[in-house]
Amino acid sequence: MRYYPINLDLRGKSCLVIGGGGVALRKVKRLLECGACVKIVAKRLAEGIKALIKEGKIEYLGSEYKKEFLEGKFLVIGATNDQVLNAKVSEDAHKLNILCNIVDQPKRCSFILPSVVVRGDLIIAISTSGKSPALAKKIRLDLENSFGDEYAIFLEIMGRVREKMLKGINRQPLRKQLFEKVVNSDILIWLKDKEFSKVDTYLRKTLGEGFGLKDLGFSLKNG
Repeated sequence: MRYYPINLDLRGKSCLVIGGGGVALRKVKRLLECGACVKIVAKRLAEGIKALIKEGKIEYLGSEYKKEFLEGKFLVIGATNDQVLNAKVSEDAHKLNILCNIVDQPKRCSFILPSVVVRGDLIIAISTSGKSPALAKKIRLDLENSFGDEYAIFLEIMGRVREKMLKGINRQPLRKQLFEKVVNSDILIWLKDKEFSKVDTYLRKTLGEGFGLKDLGFSLKNG
């Protein structure tokens, strides 16, 4: 295995994107979703990027890349068709020990971006180590059909259950046993079918009266 799988916390981190086309726009949007502070350099800007600049969500540094733009950056993404510029960005970033990704050029990267399935806080990453992005995309599309929005709701429930159990149940073996019961239950099926009353009943029966959906802060109704 060549790459070390890792999830980065980008909240408040300063990130730089070089390029202003459709690919750059996708990278910018994902960075913003993760709470990053994004700055961009590009000669031409896609309409979506122009809108983000106008709304003050990202900062435009101009059309020409300068090495100084890397100062204080946590990571940089190069998304241009200019191979000379891509090489320069990669070289500068490596010298400054800044995480660098050059789109579709794994050899110029210190990290590569996986194809991902996102369902709330559930993130499933698929990587072919840069050998076949097309295969990674196919696997992602297959997984999207298997993991619906019910997983996002279930994970939110589990997060709140865990937080409450850590405060109220001191015995770790018991907590583990209860977590496994909930995870291996039919809750995902009930959530998919919007049978929230069944979820509520199961949680209260298994974990106690203080663990119903309302107790956990949910106000879901059967569809």
